[in-house]
Amino acid sequence: MGIGTAICNKLEGAVQGNVFTHASITAKPFFEKRGYKVIKRQTVKRRGVLLTNFVMEYRR
Repeated sequence: MGIGTAICNKLEGAVQGNVFTHASITAKPFFEKRGYKVIKRQTVKRRGVLLTNFVMEYRR
């Protein structure tokens, strides 16, 4: 088990109800494998750089 999996297991276990995240392009497949679904794709500006990320939800 990797560190990301361990952290997610702990956080998901501590939260009641649905879980939301803003996942990067790189992190998106990790969350999809855990059962998260994309709600929307968005572009955010950080220090003048446009980045794409995904608002994702894990429904219980």
